Amino acid sequence: MPPFDDLDRKIGDRIKSARKHRRMSLSKLAAELGLTYQQVQKYETGRNRVSASTLFRIAEALEVELAFLFEGCSSGGERSADASRSANSGDDELRAALVRIQDLEIRSRMVALLDALACKPGHQTKP
Repeated sequence: MPPFDDLDRKIGDRIKSARKHRRMSLSKLAAELGLTYQQVQKYETGRNRVSASTLFRIAEALEVELAFLFEGCSSGGERSADASRSANSGDDELRAALVRIQDLEIRSRMVALLDALACKPGHQTKP
């Protein structure tokens, strides 16, 4: 695997975005996580891969949903672009609208609302 994996960079960008939104310095985040400034910086640039447990602790420290750190990341699956578009009809518009919400607290609440609506009794969800 190349030293700068695209997924690692995207996750790092999300960490940095959430940290800056909270007006938190690299040093403060590192201290909360028990890590060095340099290590957090490497996570943010994608130079180092973040473990699952550290991602969880980062999400808690930044007060964001864990899923927020994966927004904009795709699995790079084998489906064609046309198949993907038809299978996800409307998903792109919904995702784009959520991403445009800059306030992370409001975005988190919108996601919770959508989750609640999806789980509403009598609502059919896709497997």
